[in-house]
This record gives sequence, structure tokens and C-alpha cells, in this order.
Amino acid sequence: MVSLVEELQKDALNHDIKITELLQKSLVVATKLKLDDLATWVRQELDGYGEDEVPKYRELHGAVQVFNPYRGYQPLEFQNLDHAKGFSKMHFNTPIGELEHDLINAQKSGSDAFQVSFSPAVEKMLMDAISYRLQPSLHMNASQFQGVLDAVRKIILEWSLKLEEDGITGEGMSFSSEEKSKAQSVTYNIKNYIEGNIQDSQIQIEATNSSQSKTIEFDAGKLADLIKALRGTIDVIGVDEKGKQELNSEIGTLEAQISSPNPKNTIIGESLSSIKRILEAASGNLVASGLLNQMGALFGV
Repeated sequence: MVSLVEELQKDALNHDIKITELLQKSLVVATKLKLDDLATWVRQELDGYGEDEVPKYRELHGAVQVFNPYRGYQPLEFQNLDHAKGFSKMHFNTPIGELEHDLINAQKSGSDAFQVSFSPAVEKMLMDAISYRLQPSLHMNASQFQGVLDAVRKIILEWSLKLEEDGITGEGMSFSSEEKSKAQSVTYNIKNYIEGNIQDSQIQIEATNSSQSKTIEFDAGKLADLIKALRGTIDVIGVDEKGKQELNSEIGTLEAQISSPNPKNTIIGESLSSIKRILEAASGNLVASGLLNQMGALFGV
């Protein structure tokens, strides 16, 4: 009869066995041998890490991109190298079953690309720093998710090999009293099998391959008031002819949207951002400053 530990090794080497199944069998072994640290790690992989620190292999890297409704996804450029590095990585705390499920679906569809949403707080931080307030997301390759699964499989294999090396193999679904005692006398620290831990985690997310949408409703009356103010002051706000032409174009866009039976909030937001940029170029002009304050108070831009 194949022992439980030998069966665990066999399953760890068989890539047709799902990681969730492998972890469930590992939980049986760890619990029967009263290896609390290992059992805790298995449960965290199965249930998710929540607010707890995640292992190094769950730190994934990608490229930050923003969605432009006119041009699609475009790279987000950072002036600060540290910021670029910080926002290009995510510490995944989700149950491994979700990662495995998303990866399987991606493989079935023939896609190797993942688009991952930032947490609401991080998304707001990035959008506040972007002049045009385009929604950011992290884009990464499916091979990184495969790397998480491979890391867990390797940890289970090494741990089960160490058990066998120490003479702890079990018989059927049971372990002898001697094996249980031996397991308690040997330190099986999960950190011995994990290459480092994450410190000072900046980003925690709870979903992969997801997309979040942020809808901003614009009041037509407030937009009409802003348009009237812009029309009445366009010659005295201190911008050059090119700026006036661009401003007139954006005002026309706003007028078209508020008169439309189905106004597009994304287009309105883009126009407001463009108007803000034009007014900011007229720094020192009191009228432009007043309009900027009005826009901030009415629309938060």
C-alpha cells in the first residue's frame, strides 16, 4: 500500500493534479502530524491571505496601463523610478483556487494576457495624479500566475521529501504514534521552503483578471453654468489663439453631450480635463484661477 506521504509526492509530480487538490491532501498530512505552521500555510493558500503578509512567490510584476476611450490601452509613464517599480508589482492575497481557475480559462481561450484592477484606494491615487483621469490597471503575462502554482507544488514536494527522509511516511491514511512524535521533535518551518517573505507590501488586491468601472454622473445644469462662464470669459483668461481654439472645441463637445439623449460621461470627463489643462496654462490669470476653482467645486477635477 502506498503511504500518504508517498502519494503526496506522486501527486506533486503529476501536473494533471490541481493545486487545490494537492493542498487539500497536504492539509490532511499536516493536521494529522500536528504541524501547525504548515497547516496554517496550506489554509492561507486555500482560503486567501487576507491582511496577512504574502510569500515572495505571490509578488507579481506587470506594466501599468491606462484605458483611453479613443486609443485603447496605453502605457502609463512615471517620472519617478521608485513609483514606477512600486506600482508595477502586486502582492496577490487571493485563494489559489481563483488563480488556478483564471489560468485554466486563459489557457483554454488561447490568451496569455491578464488585466488586473488596482484596489480602489490605489486606483484613486493614480487617477488623481493623471491629468486626464484615465482608469489604470496592471497588465501581466499568464506565465507569472503559473509561477505561483509551480512554487506551491515545489514547496509541497520538498516538504514531503523531508518527511520521508525523517522516516515519516504513514500507512494508508494514518501515522503511527512514533511518526507523530518524531514529527513534533523535528522543526518543519514553512519558511525553510519559501524563498523570502514580502515586507512593506504596498498593494493588496482580491481579484484577478477583473475590471472595475468608475461612473461619474455630471449634472447638466452645472455643466451649462460652466459653459456660460467659459464663453463669457474666453477672451480674458490669458491663453493664446491656439488655446482659445482648443477651448472652443472642448466647449462645443460639452454642449453636444448635454444636448444628447445619451451623454457619455467618459467624453465629458475628457473634455473637462482638457479645459482644466488649458486654464492651468494661464497661470497667474485671476479669471482662469476662478474658473479652475469653480470646476473643482462643481466636478472635483
